[in-house]
Amino acid sequence: MAEEEISLISPDEEAKVRADKTIAPDLFAMDCGQLPFERMGDAHFELLVADVYRAEYERDNDTWYDVVGRLNDGADQGRDVILFKAGVPAGVIQCKRLKKKLDLSTVIYETCKFFLYAHIRPQIAPPVGETFRYYFAAADDVATDAFEFLQGEGIKRFNDRLGDFQEACEKVFNKSKTFQKNDSLNKLTPAELCAIVWQRIPTLETRALRKDSLSALVGKHPSVRNTYFKLDSDAGETLKVVRDYLASLGGTLPTGEEASLSKIRTEYISWELREGDDLNVCLIQGQDLLPFLQGMLNPKSGALKEVFGSRPVVVTAGSAAATPAQWLEINELVEAYPSPLVLLVGCGTVTGVQLNAWRVADNISWIDPLWEPASAQDYRAGWCWVTNGAEGEISCHVLVETAPKDPTLDHGSFSLRLAFKDIIIWPTLGDDFINPASNRNSHLRRLIASQAEDKFKRPNLVLASLHIVDLMEVVTSLTDYHARRLISPVAIASANSARLQNCKMQLHSATGIFPAIETALHTRSSPPSMHPPSRVMRRSTSGSLTLTLTWDTNITLKRARGHRLQAGGITCDLMPAAVEMHELFDRHPPSSYCIPEVRNQLALLDKLIEQGELTDSQSFAYQTRHGVAPEKAFTLEDLATSGKYVMKAFSALSYLKSHGSATWITEPGSKGHLQLSAASEGEYNVLAWTNDDYLVRQMTVELYKWARDTANHPHLVVFANAEGRVKDQKLGELNSEGEERLDITAAPGQRGSFTEVGMVNRVYVFPLDEVHSCCDEEETIAVEDFMDDISTRRKNLDAQ
Repeated sequence: MAEEEISLISPDEEAKVRADKTIAPDLFAMDCGQLPFERMGDAHFELLVADVYRAEYERDNDTWYDVVGRLNDGADQGRDVILFKAGVPAGVIQCKRLKKKLDLSTVIYETCKFFLYAHIRPQIAPPVGETFRYYFAAADDVATDAFEFLQGEGIKRFNDRLGDFQEACEKVFNKSKTFQKNDSLNKLTPAELCAIVWQRIPTLETRALRKDSLSALVGKHPSVRNTYFKLDSDAGETLKVVRDYLASLGGTLPTGEEASLSKIRTEYISWELREGDDLNVCLIQGQDLLPFLQGMLNPKSGALKEVFGSRPVVVTAGSAAATPAQWLEINELVEAYPSPLVLLVGCGTVTGVQLNAWRVADNISWIDPLWEPASAQDYRAGWCWVTNGAEGEISCHVLVETAPKDPTLDHGSFSLRLAFKDIIIWPTLGDDFINPASNRNSHLRRLIASQAEDKFKRPNLVLASLHIVDLMEVVTSLTDYHARRLISPVAIASANSARLQNCKMQLHSATGIFPAIETALHTRSSPPSMHPPSRVMRRSTSGSLTLTLTWDTNITLKRARGHRLQAGGITCDLMPAAVEMHELFDRHPPSSYCIPEVRNQLALLDKLIEQGELTDSQSFAYQTRHGVAPEKAFTLEDLATSGKYVMKAFSALSYLKSHGSATWITEPGSKGHLQLSAASEGEYNVLAWTNDDYLVRQMTVELYKWARDTANHPHLVVFANAEGRVKDQKLGELNSEGEERLDITAAPGQRGSFTEVGMVNRVYVFPLDEVHSCCDEEETIAVEDFMDDISTRRKNLDAQ
């Protein structure tokens, strides 16, 4: 074989490629994940492959070759790196930087092309009958069918696909002017062309270098890795930072646990996720995940498009929001979404068998290439998609919880880090979020290491996918993560698929942004005792929250908007006051002794609120606490903290609503909650008023003032509870001495005097407790009988 017949790139030219760092990807030292080969140039990737095989030979790891070169042929002949043994070609490595996985059809096509070239240029391969290696090195990944084919042995795998090879030979011939002009090939049929290829098959060895195996190979040779990637961080300094942190907590970093810091699978993503300081976020709460995703991700009319347009968005749901069987449907929704998207979804408990199926699946990236889960064990798992339609990128990563509190569950060991150009995202599943830094698989510990390494000091967003009923453990972790903000910005975006039961922190939702502030009222603020100050969803039931997070000192939420399911579709949530009122029905349910009529009417009232037909919820609730008193402060937080009393009034009103003539007063402007009618008295309104902070005298004075208002209102029947005893009373009557005893601001008047002010509105007061007595199943009185009694008592008051 004449040396000049194979043109190799010279050492000087290779040195120029190595010296060009302009497109060398940045790399974390603490990273056991796949290297970002796809971000390298073609020449750099090919030379990296050549250099790593040279390094392998120098370490005596491979003896089947002794020289490695890169081809300098003008025409692509199906090879990039060639390996020689004693001057004879021993193998080639086809280097592929594709935007998709290397599939079997490409493997077959390239194999046919190479051996047809070898037929007309025999110097590029050994003589027929000698062993030859044909490898593929993929910058991204290899499809399952291609991987299994290339890793296989023997000729059966080729014979089973003889028809595919014949078709590929025909395609190769039709695309190559060189072949069409060659006299030894241009008269052959596809079957005869394939026969030329088939001479090589019995002695052909194939292999696939996938992204994970090639990353592991490069990782064995730090000099190669440092040549082609930028590593400005120092592992020793990073370890010192973590040691110092643990020492501040009174702990240490044992030598055996140092390696766990690098158990991070990093995806290096070449595009930006933020717009300036703004990041778009969507949080999905509860377990109605699929309907929300269907409504959110619809490419034409979805809520994400309506709220964010084509801008990138980060979405997270709870750690048990999905089921393992829903992967395909969710993946189809993600694939159809045209704009940049990060989506974290937990799928609860899965079997080791299921994880192993995902481990080898084409459309899923396995987080730990060296780990095969135990098929007899159970795990908690989830998925994280990263997609950008404009860049043609889509990937789905399997996450396995590394620190489950349930001792019956097995665990994974790797964390996922999404390194965008402008932000680092940490998808964190379930109990991993509350795993303290003292534990070896702590995500917090790895975030600390990442902060120490990141020369850009990018903000870190922890996507916490939770399934919790008690917020207390999470609060401790929030404080720990918040403390890291002094090194680089840190925030947590959490979504909970469960519902909080223990609300010691006065928060009924764990779905929100920590820390955060919001000037509007669409989210609920954390109580002053909680650190850091944060904002959560007002709704504790299934719902979603879209917002734009502005990464300033305090993290400000802009354009926060709640969403809910209604008639199977996604709609904007109710106004904040209506949401808070709706929440009270679950926080303060009726007692088990309550009669069915009350339960039914409470449910109907709740439905009225949910349908938005109660147009002024805040005023409606205000009247249960402050009656007719004008302009008293009654914030949404007041509404939430007054829930016990508001629902006490609602329960009484629900009993009265079961009366045949009763209707809810849904429009603002009228005092009272119900409108009833009686044959002898006409229409009148009913008000339920309960407030232990009021004296009975204060309550009746305010009613008296309202009764003297010049506006003409329907008669008002008030069922009240206050400090002191409420008795039957008609307001505004003079006593036997001619004194208006309730008007404490005026001097007594004389009956019949021209200065006497007439009562414009008639108000009757009765004890609220009497209504509650009727709600108990042991003391049930038909509401019609009860209201007839009230009518009689009203007449008696009129007659006095």
